[in-house]
Order: sequence, then structure tokens, then C-alpha cells
Amino acid sequence: MTVTDFGGFFANACLPFDPKDVLYLTAGWPGTCFSRISGWITASIMLERCLCIAVPLKVKTMITVKRTVIALVSIYVAMIGALLLVFYALRLEPRYSPLKNETKIRIVYITNGFAIESAVILINAFSQLITFSIVIICSIILVQNLISKSKWRKSTSSSGDHDAFSNRDKKVVKLVLFIAIIFTVCLSPSVINFIAQSLEPEYTASGKYGDLFLLILVVWSFSASLSATNSAVNIFVYYNMSSKYKQILDKMFLRGTKG
Repeated sequence: MTVTDFGGFFANACLPFDPKDVLYLTAGWPGTCFSRISGWITASIMLERCLCIAVPLKVKTMITVKRTVIALVSIYVAMIGALLLVFYALRLEPRYSPLKNETKIRIVYITNGFAIESAVILINAFSQLITFSIVIICSIILVQNLISKSKWRKSTSSSGDHDAFSNRDKKVVKLVLFIAIIFTVCLSPSVINFIAQSLEPEYTASGKYGDLFLLILVVWSFSASLSATNSAVNIFVYYNMSSKYKQILDKMFLRGTKG
């Protein structure tokens, strides 16, 4: 069955609800919310690593446990708060269609609901662009600092010490670049989609271009899959490329097993 056949099957099925509307509100927006949360957490990790290399003597006073907890809680509150605004502006209710002479559960906007949804879309778009910028800038700064410090160690250290430092620095650079590349590649379709929605308010499942739903569905499905991939693979990347991360994670699971 092709994608077109699959979409036509649901479009022509005698269901008591509109599949695209239900999918848009119950899966699309929550997935977007948690993808943005993952993006901000990735950006904060990259910023922390960048500061550890750029200002190693001051980083402990700049990034504390309390500030980290506040930052993480703020990320969740802000992103989930934006999602709740969407759920306030949009809701699933029975709606009669004179054209098809049928009543189905579809998306219904409250007064000014469309404006609220457009504002949240814009917030998500800028949020993604900001995290993109942070990850890319921090990656460049981090790599440049590691390369310059590696050269300095080479000129001041013995051969054995230089090899140890060089190998360790290479692992850090490799890990950081790998995370940054995965983040950029996986989230690019989502960024493009949000930019399109920001420039064209009617580019929604229930907007003026609803006839293009199949295309929107493919774009959303593709970007959502990549966003989920970005959120899921990081733990395996850190586990395989960071010996300290692997040691701590193994210790946590061993403790849980023994308990």
C-alpha cells in the first residue's frame, strides 16, 4: 500500500472522527513540545561543555546544581505552558458538515483561537532556531578551544603526556561534533516546517491549505520521526563515546537491579 492509498483509506473511512484533526492535536503538538524540550536540554549541555573548556576556572561558580535545576524546570514549564495554550485554543468537538451531511469529531477553535495557535507556532519556530544557533556556536567555540589547547599542550608537554591529552581531546571533539550533527540533521525538517507555518498562517491541518493535508502529513511524520530519533539516540551516543557516562549509567542500573 502506497502513502497515497494509506491516506485515502483513512480519508474515505467511515469513522466518527476526522483522523487528521485528531492526529494534529493529540500527537503532533505533544510531539513538538517534547522535541523542543529535548532541543533546549541539548543546547544547555552544549553550553555547559563550551564553558568548561572556555572558562574552566569559573564554570563551577557559573553553573551550579541549583541553577541547573532551575534551568531545566523553566524549560519544561515554558514548553508545556505553550502546549497548554494550544489545548486551550483548540479542542476536539462534534461538528456538522453540510457538504457531507455528517457529524464528526473535528478541531474547533475558540474565539481568537487561531491567533493563539499562530503565536505558539511562532514561539516554537524561534525556540528551535535559538537552540540551533546555540548548538552550532558552542560546537565551533568548543572545537576551536580544544584544538588551541591541544597545540599548547603539545609544545609544553612531554611526548607521552601529549599523546594522552591528544587522544582525550579528540574523543571530546568527536563526541561534541557527533551530537551537534545528529541534532542539526534530525531537526532541520522541523525547523523548515515551522518557518513555513510562520510565514503562511494558513499552512495548518485545518487552514486554507487543508487540501494539501497529505503533503503536510508526510512532512510532519518525517520531521516527527527525526525529532524522536534525535531524542532517543543521544543516550546511546554518550554511552558508547563517554567512558564516565557509561560508568555512571552502569552503576545506576546495577544499583537498581540489586535493589
